[in-house]
Amino acid sequence: MKINTMRQYSILAILVLTLNLASAQDKSYLVHGTVNGAIKDGKKIYSYYVNGQDVVMDSTTVVNGAYTLKGTVPGQVLLHLGGRRLGGDAKIFVSPSSKIEVIHNKTLKDVTASGSLSNTEYNKVRTALNVYYKQMEDFDVLNIAARKAKDTARVKSIRADSKKVYDSMIEEVYPNYIKRNTNSPIALAMLDEYLGGSVDAGKLEPLFLPLSKQIKSTPEGKRWAEILRRSNTTALGKKAPDFVQTDTASNPIKLSSFRGKYVLVDFWASWCGPCRAENPNVLRAYQKLKDKKFTVIGVSIDDNKSAWLKAIKQDRMPWTQVSDLKGKKNEAAILYGVDAIPQNWLLDPNGIVLGINLRGAHLTEQIEKLIETAKTK
Repeated sequence: MKINTMRQYSILAILVLTLNLASAQDKSYLVHGTVNGAIKDGKKIYSYYVNGQDVVMDSTTVVNGAYTLKGTVPGQVLLHLGGRRLGGDAKIFVSPSSKIEVIHNKTLKDVTASGSLSNTEYNKVRTALNVYYKQMEDFDVLNIAARKAKDTARVKSIRADSKKVYDSMIEEVYPNYIKRNTNSPIALAMLDEYLGGSVDAGKLEPLFLPLSKQIKSTPEGKRWAEILRRSNTTALGKKAPDFVQTDTASNPIKLSSFRGKYVLVDFWASWCGPCRAENPNVLRAYQKLKDKKFTVIGVSIDDNKSAWLKAIKQDRMPWTQVSDLKGKKNEAAILYGVDAIPQNWLLDPNGIVLGINLRGAHLTEQIEKLIETAKTK
C-alpha cells in the first residue's frame, strides 16, 4: 500500500512539474479585442506581422462583439489588424507572453491598446498620426465629389494636396517621436515605420546615433547599426560598391561595366507585389530615357530562375537583369544593405549615387531632374 501511495505522489509530482514546464515554455501572445460595432459578429479579423522578408498571417472570428488572437512571435513586433487580409486598419505591439487589450472605437482604425509600455507609447504616436489622417479623410470626401462631377483637374489637385499632408505626416510624426524618446521601447520600430524599409544614411544616421545605449545594444539595435554601416557606403555622393552577378543567359555582368551611363540599380523580385506594381513606372522611364545615356540594371532577390524569367517576360522589362538566385542572401543586396524591396539607386556615369529609392508615377520626372542637376554641377 505504501509503495502504491508513493507511486501516486510521484506521478502527481511529475504531472505538476510537466504542467509548470509547459506553462513556462508557453510564450504565446494574447490579444483580446472589443469592436464596439466597428465590425459585425461572424466577420473575420485578420492579423499579420513582418519577420524579415516573411509575412506571418493569422485570423479569427468576431463573437459577441469581441475577438481573440493568440500566437508566437520572435520578439516584439508590430502586429497589423484589419477587416481584410493584409488590410492593416490598426497596429499594435505584441511580444512573447504579452497580454494586450484592444478597444476599437466605432471603426477598426480608431483603437486604443493597453497591456504594455510599448502600446502606451504607440498610443501617443497614433494620436499624432490621427490629426493627419483626419485631413486625408476630408480630402477623400472632396475627391469622391470631384470624381462624380468628372472634374479631372480638381481630382488631380486634391490628390496632390492629400499627398502633401501624407508626406508631412511621415516627415514630422516619426522623427519627432524618435528625437524626443531616445530610450523608448518602440523607437526602433518607429524608425522602421519612418524609413519604410528603405536605406538612406542621410535620414537614418541623425535619428539612430542619439538613441540610448540600452536601445542600441538590443539585437534589433545591432541590426540597425549594421544597416547604417552598410547604408553609409551607398549614401548620396558616395561611389556605389561594384558587384558581379549573372544575367538571364548566365553571363557575368559587372555593375562598373555600365560606366559612362546614368544607371538605375533596381532591386526587386518576382514574388514582390509592390515591386511588380512599380515595374510599369520603371519601364516608362527606361523607354523615355534609354537614348539619353540612361539604362536600368535589375537585381532580383529570387531563388527560382523560372519564376524570375517568367516575371521579366510578363512585365516586359527589356533592360539587363541579373541575380545570383540566392534569394534573401543575394550578395549584391547584402552589399547594399537592402532590407526590403523594391529599392533602387540612381548612379551617374562615374558610379556616384545621385538618388535613392525613386519611385511612383513621377519616376521619370524624378530621374530627369536629378540628371539635369548633376549636369549643371
